[in-house]
Amino acid sequence: MKYAIIKDGVVFNVIEYEAQPSTPPAGFEDGHVAIQADRVNPGWVYANGEFTDPNPPTQTTFEIKSLTDMILENPTELAKLKQALGI
Repeated sequence: MKYAIIKDGVVFNVIEYEAQPSTPPAGFEDGHVAIQADRVNPGWVYANGEFTDPNPPTQTTFEIKSLTDMILENPTELAKLKQALGI
């Protein structure tokens, strides 16, 4: 199982152990604790029993327009369309 090594509420490292490590985990100074966590990374925050990514991925949004809207927004394109249609 993966364990987050935490100090002062911040994930310091993520290490795989077969069983719950001691507190502090072997090789770490006092103040480090190991909490079982499969989906965390160093730098995440641990507070009130919850892990939080301080830099969550941003979601990109796209505006979808119809071809008609795009043509009507641009007078040059509208003129080209009219010429192509002979109107």
